[in-house]
Amino acid sequence: MSVDAGCEFRGYASDITRTMPTSADGRFTSPQRDLYEALLRTLKGCTALATARQGYTLSALHRRSVEMLHAELRDLGFHLGFGTLERILYPHYIGHWLGIDLHDTSTIERSTRLQEGMVLTIEPGIYVPDDPAYPKAFRGLGMRVEDDVAVGYEDNLVLSAEAPKEVADIEAVCAQRV
Repeated sequence: MSVDAGCEFRGYASDITRTMPTSADGRFTSPQRDLYEALLRTLKGCTALATARQGYTLSALHRRSVEMLHAELRDLGFHLGFGTLERILYPHYIGHWLGIDLHDTSTIERSTRLQEGMVLTIEPGIYVPDDPAYPKAFRGLGMRVEDDVAVGYEDNLVLSAEAPKEVADIEAVCAQRV
């Protein structure tokens, strides 16, 4: 189950997504865990690149996320043809600008270099159709993990860091049966 949530605080928007297992014991199945961990590694890899000093643009971050996810899925046994990842499995962008509006702002091009003080979402996702073209264990699975990131010059600040996203933390929350 994926929960895409946000709120506003002092006029600024937030937008995060967390994916959690729906099993009775609150644990991911092996394929769910493998896919989730691939997304988490991609999220962390892209987040590490989101600094002004590194000079990335949102477009360049997206291209890196595609490269990372392609390698992750190959390691999981996916055989992807040219463009399959972007057209079918990962049809959305790595993220969007975040600010006063949830999708802030259409006037800033994706080709704009990240600058100190900018805030963006980083949200890799994978949606595997029930199709024999994909490994059977992963068919029908879809998930995304999203954080809000404030760009600094040398580093960044993950504004949504307190929302659990590690497998052990997600499973612990789900096992509590609130």
